[in-house]
Amino acid sequence: MATCLITGGAGNLASQLSWSLAGRYDRVVLFDVAPAPVAAIAPGAVFERGDLLDRAGLDSLFVRHRPAAVIHLASLLSGSCEDDRERGWAVNMDGTFALFEAALRGGAPMVVLASSVAAYGGTLPETLREDTPQWPDGLYGVTKMAAERLGVYYHRRHGLDFRCLRLPITVSRFAPAGAASALASHAFIEAVQRGQYTFCVRPDIRLALIYVRDVLQAFLGLLAAPSTGLGRRVYSVAGVAATLGEVADAIRRRLPEAKLRFDPDPAASALLASWPGRIDDSAARRDWGWQPGFDLERMADDFLQVLRVETGANAR
Repeated sequence: MATCLITGGAGNLASQLSWSLAGRYDRVVLFDVAPAPVAAIAPGAVFERGDLLDRAGLDSLFVRHRPAAVIHLASLLSGSCEDDRERGWAVNMDGTFALFEAALRGGAPMVVLASSVAAYGGTLPETLREDTPQWPDGLYGVTKMAAERLGVYYHRRHGLDFRCLRLPITVSRFAPAGAASALASHAFIEAVQRGQYTFCVRPDIRLALIYVRDVLQAFLGLLAAPSTGLGRRVYSVAGVAATLGEVADAIRRRLPEAKLRFDPDPAASALLASWPGRIDDSAARRDWGWQPGFDLERMADDFLQVLRVETGANAR
């Protein structure tokens, strides 16, 4: 019986992945320190509560389920890492190290890490390439960069089939509240739920985005890729390159009654302007056939439809 294990299994992305993986694996096991998933998981999927830093519990998990693949999503995000640096390092780094070690002891399954463009930093080129020097500005980015390097070490030195997806800003219903990276997501959400949204940044700022449905497909594609065809172990993927003004216009074309305006804050604008506007994902396209399914227009159509259905259901 082929099993896929997902760490950070209580999160929304893990819950969505459980449905995508259900037809590809005999069993999907979601593992998290949280008491329960935040959203419905696929029929037949199993949720188990536990801590990556509990060696005995982690070894027991691998013995009982013998996963063929592990998707490592467990991580504290940027704000949480800055608020509690010690815990951020423990979860993001010590937890990742513990997982790699448990994977070796448990039969060396494939391990796919979710990383982020936050692993870069400083002054970035307009088009971000995979081999652009990585000098992250925040602790979250530092841990993602280090986890990438650690995974490559385990692959080269110990033969672990390590793979990594480096994701741009993800447009999703469950984007974190208050995060600068969530502006595009919340513009869609607020336009549907409240009929208005104020962007606190300039409309000319271009951002590299990816729709959550494409994120799910990227994981499926990298999981299925033959190891012999992989020219590298860390891959960037991208979907949409758009200015926030273009995002606002896409919403207005579909929700002409929505009141969208820009009231730029210099600090917030400077922060977002320092992020990449485009991402070179040619390696993923070449090595394992990555191809995003959603441009700005398709993303706007799909996301707004999802939000309308959800808002209507909640209203009832």
